[in-house]
Amino acid sequence: MSAPFLIAWRYLMGSRLERAVSTMALICFLGMVIGSAALALVVSVMAGFERETHKTLQGIHAQIIMQSPGNDLDIEKINLVLHDEFSEVKAASPYLLKQIIIQKPSSQDISHVVFLKGIIPEQEEQVSAIAQKIISPKNSSFAQLIHKNHILIGKHLADTLDLKIGDPLTILFAEHDHTQGRSITMAQATATVGGIFKTGIAECDEGCAYGSLSFVQSLFPDESVSHIAVTLAPHADEATTIQALADRFSLSVYSWKELYPALVSALKLEKYAMFFILLLITLVAGMNIISLLYMQITRKRADIAILKAMGMADAPIRHIFLIMGLAIAVTGCAVGLGLAAFIGMLLQRYPFIELPDTYYVSHLPIVMDPIIFAMIFICVLLISMIATILPLQTIKHINVAQVLRFEG
Repeated sequence: MSAPFLIAWRYLMGSRLERAVSTMALICFLGMVIGSAALALVVSVMAGFERETHKTLQGIHAQIIMQSPGNDLDIEKINLVLHDEFSEVKAASPYLLKQIIIQKPSSQDISHVVFLKGIIPEQEEQVSAIAQKIISPKNSSFAQLIHKNHILIGKHLADTLDLKIGDPLTILFAEHDHTQGRSITMAQATATVGGIFKTGIAECDEGCAYGSLSFVQSLFPDESVSHIAVTLAPHADEATTIQALADRFSLSVYSWKELYPALVSALKLEKYAMFFILLLITLVAGMNIISLLYMQITRKRADIAILKAMGMADAPIRHIFLIMGLAIAVTGCAVGLGLAAFIGMLLQRYPFIELPDTYYVSHLPIVMDPIIFAMIFICVLLISMIATILPLQTIKHINVAQVLRFEG
């Protein structure tokens, strides 16, 4: 095998003396560098968007939600079963979700309809990151902000209603879900702004509020806990646990991803779609390798004929040009991935690319996952091998006697 390596190395190094071949080899190399770098960067950025979006959305929602529509949940018994039978469950927190209207005192505006979530602060901190989203006040504990009739509201809602910490607000709510006729009787209660949070999600910052479970139950005395938020231990299988919980409790159990099916599917589709689209750049570079090898085989017909006449089989001769093609492809891919890794680490350390407010992140996210780079390297290697093998089929059709007679 040493002879094909030596000959391939001589052809590659000697090609610098042949301007057309050296230019073609450089084009192939740069094509692989650009294709691999672009592919790695785009897939890493898409993975970053997916991770940060999931992180942001899961920050306000628990990983798993258990719900019993129209039925009361026995929290004590459920917690006991979770503790004894589900070791993969890290924490659980009950809550009650109701719709209310928030308005400033003496205001007649009833357009601000929000979901009021009654929670137990100490348990909610274990299943969601809402406590970390509080921007005012910053030095108080979560439990101190939500007590008695104090509630948390989103920054967008606070700005719209011009509310600040400690300001009173009026809550309008329907005491009964079922109404008769066309009129709805609204009850009224007074609450105080205990804190302001900002999640970066418009629908949450504008349409959600948090209060203590006891306060929400005082507004709706006929209602009891309707949901349980569950967080799993690291490396627990989410789908398997959801199915097990549903079978054990006969409840509606679903992942937070089912609350945003279109967004989750779009992020996944974009990542895979961009991967296959940008893989075409590498395919173009592979076509250049095909052209280069066809050119080299044509130019080296005399050398191939002499090697065959000296007794070398077709397989070692094919290895010569296979080594040439793979050397260009592997080197170009390695340099491209190294360039992508450098740019990625630069973006991670200095996130200077800012994004508009329509995104869930403020700066361009990127995930430097070795699995992504390994997958790209394997894909590029497969494309390069196919591109290299195709021209080698012409070697067996070279007529030694004819070539030596007219070209030797």
